[in-house]
Amino acid sequence: MDSLSPVAPPDSYPSADLTPAGQIAKLRYGDPGERYYAAWWLGRMRVREGIPALIEALADETDRTAQGGYPLRRNDARALGKLGSPAAIPALKEALRCSDGQVVAAAAQALVEIALANFLDRDPAQLEDLGGALLQGLRRAEQGLQTENLAALEALIEALGQLQVSSALEPIRLYQDHPSLRLQCAAGQACYRLTGDPTFLEPLLSLLAHPNVHLRRAALLDLGASGYLPAAPAMARAAVEANLKLLALKQLVEVSLRRGKEDGTNLHQVLRLIDELL
Repeated sequence: MDSLSPVAPPDSYPSADLTPAGQIAKLRYGDPGERYYAAWWLGRMRVREGIPALIEALADETDRTAQGGYPLRRNDARALGKLGSPAAIPALKEALRCSDGQVVAAAAQALVEIALANFLDRDPAQLEDLGGALLQGLRRAEQGLQTENLAALEALIEALGQLQVSSALEPIRLYQDHPSLRLQCAAGQACYRLTGDPTFLEPLLSLLAHPNVHLRRAALLDLGASGYLPAAPAMARAAVEANLKLLALKQLVEVSLRRGKEDGTNLHQVLRLIDELL
């Protein structure tokens, strides 16, 4: 029997949905909607007993859209990122080979979440391994995926910057001139994370005044992920929803603190801006 799409007897799992055992069973044996929700629920509720089932479902080939996307696999990768278990790393690295760019994007971000949660970015051997997998994923995405290719490229660039994979600098630099402004934002953020040179963030600061609100939001979030504290005043003034500005400013502080390069004056200024937005 195919372990990815087993058929279970009707009474083989609890009928109650909102229990760990029930949702794990739904993920393995339910219909597509139940499986999709179960993957989300297991990640949202941080159910570590669900990790093996999520890893299994990450290779699922049955739940596929007409356009070629894999909704279940996307949710599986996101859930595994929330759970933060290194046991999921091999399956997530394999998911970087998927033809669905949204699966690749979710897997790249999950790998970052797991690496940071377990301090793998501070282990040179682990970092080299993860960086190599992400760079290979970037090269595959550059050749074109079946669906959501730009989403994959954006997430892979950001992941390489977040993990500070030094060998990725030159490949990422090329995206500063890409036709997609979203990819330019991702490249600017990643290059700053890799070099500490704030000139890479100047295009993002300019985009905070762009007439397209979606690009303003993207630039705001990328600046937040950069950890560059002097960007905070411009971020707070941006014509973007207050809750999104709060999210970006909070991330700005968290990334800066993690990097250990915070400036006391700038940090207090950011905290004051957050307080004013509340």
